[in-house]
Amino acid sequence: MKKFLLLMLFVCLGIGTNAQGLSTKYIQIKEVYDFQDKFNEYRVNSYLKHQLEEAGYSVFYENQELPQEVKADPCKMLKCNVVRDKSMLATKLQITLVNCKNETVFTANGESREKKRSKSHVDAIKKALKFSVLNKDK
Repeated sequence: MKKFLLLMLFVCLGIGTNAQGLSTKYIQIKEVYDFQDKFNEYRVNSYLKHQLEEAGYSVFYENQELPQEVKADPCKMLKCNVVRDKSMLATKLQITLVNCKNETVFTANGESREKKRSKSHVDAIKKALKFSVLNKDK
């Protein structure tokens, strides 16, 4: 049990150091990620958008009109990528935020053992962002 708590402490500290430099307030998310066949499959897009908006960011899908501030300076926006890792018994998602220089400024991993895919993806996103420092920089 002590090893598990120590491991979780290091993971949280690692996430905190990755989140440095999140001074933007705009995030763009994809409409369809590589593991999806259609928009909002498994409720990934809408739940991710909701969680990021709860953290204080303005979130846009790829096809939406961007604010003038972002059009004038594209470096004021981060792009959100979600990748699903291969696993037989769990849904593992990695959420990354990438800046205009294609540098990763934030990474979070979440895992769910729910059986239904619609529940497991949402649960994995919730677990990935639960202890993140996204809302502490705002």
